Amino acid sequence: MAFFTVGKVEKKNNYEPIPAGYYEMNIKSVSQDATKSGTEYLNIVLRVRDDLDQAMPETNGKYHNRLVFANVWKDKAQDYKVYKNSDLNFITVAAGYEEGTVFSSFEQWCDSLTGKNVRVKVGISEDTYQGKTTKRNQVWPSDFEPTQFPTQAQMQSQPQPFAQSQPQAQAQVNDNDLPF
Repeated sequence: MAFFTVGKVEKKNNYEPIPAGYYEMNIKSVSQDATKSGTEYLNIVLRVRDDLDQAMPETNGKYHNRLVFANVWKDKAQDYKVYKNSDLNFITVAAGYEEGTVFSSFEQWCDSLTGKNVRVKVGISEDTYQGKTTKRNQVWPSDFEPTQFPTQAQMQSQPQPFAQSQPQAQAQVNDNDLPF
């Protein structure tokens, strides 16, 4: 009795970039990474939503579940020490957070975006290295927009601000006010 038998391998994906256009995406993860030379950037993994095949047959319908990566680089004008507030703001507002929402840490911001649906304009860029040209998908922070197809769960519970809570005033209760 065999545990496993190797079968014929059929390549299902040629790893070509998805065509340029607007896609409804789910933010799968947000994390910080670095190049070999040490330049830090945000790596945002986006998955083409699979629940919109009929609503968007030419984009989501054909490419659902494909992954697209958006890289957000630290600001060159700040010697690559911080991310541009405008870059982070485009992404955060697209995820449904309102002006004035406070995040207490970078990790909280990353975690809060994971699982959110957004609309993203996907482009294609060409890179040539050592004479070889490759095409890849390109997503800029300004290409993030609020989803046009919120899920039922999104409509019922909008993201809540992470502002620090204020202590509630203690209610004064008199023994005469109690029914027992």
